[in-house]
Amino acid sequence: MNNYGEVIVKRTLAFAILSILLGVGFFPAHASGGFSGGGVAQIPKGQDREKYHLGKSVYNLEVEIPAEIDAAKTQEQKIRLEYLQGSLPNTEKQRVNLEQLAGRLTPEQLDALEYFVSVRFNVKLENRK
Repeated sequence: MNNYGEVIVKRTLAFAILSILLGVGFFPAHASGGFSGGGVAQIPKGQDREKYHLGKSVYNLEVEIPAEIDAAKTQEQKIRLEYLQGSLPNTEKQRVNLEQLAGRLTPEQLDALEYFVSVRFNVKLENRK
């Protein structure tokens, strides 16, 4: 009878281990869902795509920006660029200084920069024109 008890324990243990292994294989573990990740912004198509890429180039200082400052545009651009700078995530605030571009951007470049920031960093911008 003692042998019979050992056989039952071994079979039960083997069945339990097999069940666990099969269960893990069929039902993979999922994360808690607490962090969804940042993801990549959806790059627009068509004309908006050109505007997005121009804004990206201005943001990364990859386009030629004149060194001289146009005093007539400085105040309006400074307000808009301060707002944009404040809307950026903290890591980006440390990396870029958009306010230094005040008075040096064309209206098209400034609009494109605002568009890029709104799409890339999911920032809702007011109409400040």
